[in-house]
Amino acid sequence: MELTFTQYVNTKIRHNFSSYEHSVIFGQNIVSGSRISGLGAGLDQISNCVAFNTTNSENSLMGLGFGLALSETPSLFLMKQHDFALLGLDQLTNTHNVLRNGRLLAPFIVLMVVIDSGFEGPQASLSSLDEFASLSRAPIYFLSSKENIDKAFEMASAPGLHLMALSQKNMKNICTPSQLQVTDCDGAIIYKYLPNKDNPKIAVVFFGVNISIAREISEELSNKNYCVSLINIIKLSKIKLTSPLFYEITQHDTIVLIDTGKSDVHFSTDLAFNLKENGNNINLYQRGPSQKWSVVSDDAIEFDVQSVVQKIVKGTEIV
Repeated sequence: MELTFTQYVNTKIRHNFSSYEHSVIFGQNIVSGSRISGLGAGLDQISNCVAFNTTNSENSLMGLGFGLALSETPSLFLMKQHDFALLGLDQLTNTHNVLRNGRLLAPFIVLMVVIDSGFEGPQASLSSLDEFASLSRAPIYFLSSKENIDKAFEMASAPGLHLMALSQKNMKNICTPSQLQVTDCDGAIIYKYLPNKDNPKIAVVFFGVNISIAREISEELSNKNYCVSLINIIKLSKIKLTSPLFYEITQHDTIVLIDTGKSDVHFSTDLAFNLKENGNNINLYQRGPSQKWSVVSDDAIEFDVQSVVQKIVKGTEIV
């Protein structure tokens, strides 16, 4: 049976929380109405789990999650949209800073929907996960593929604060396992196209909640006989120069960094700088501040598949 991203994430929530002796799930309209378009389906039927609707008081609810983690009770704050998390930044930053060193005895997950489908207006289009990762110093997981989702929920079973982000545009799309060669590497999932050929090797490194554009770029390059590694970042954080992931990225002739977040400061910029210092051939694509972000618009990404592919092909040559 094929599942949508919404259904698959919901399945992972129910599976993970059914394994606990006691747990709590909370948020606005998670056990009534649309249940956040189905993300909350059946959460009130999980054994030994208390699931309930709350008021719109994000700062207090973040505190509730921390309090539960202090008392060894796993919890999940299911949030309709990422924008609302701004109201809880004091807790995510200051409270977490007090509690982060071993005092949180259970996982506290905040799962947010990033509104990226367009035409929702400037107060429902936030995509500033880099700032949240920097301020909270907590892992943020991109729920952008089945493999990412599986790994994110596995990593989020550890005690502490975990932030998850899901694309609204993806929610009704089918979430299927990749048919490519797949490996897990130090906070990223790597998909290999034409892995056994000796043609130029290109790494497409993707930061974001909707992998569609990076996948399309990878497929176009693969169709042109390039050996492509689509490196889908799971956990948004600094990639250390000594890490296996950094080494893996450097083993390519050309590196394309794609970042679809709306932050002014990006972790992808830090990676690009370090790769440039390492002597690698870098192409960096990020969204830049736009007047469209302050009005009702289609919220389209400012670069497209064909322009990226044409630039890469022009700068490389297959012998």
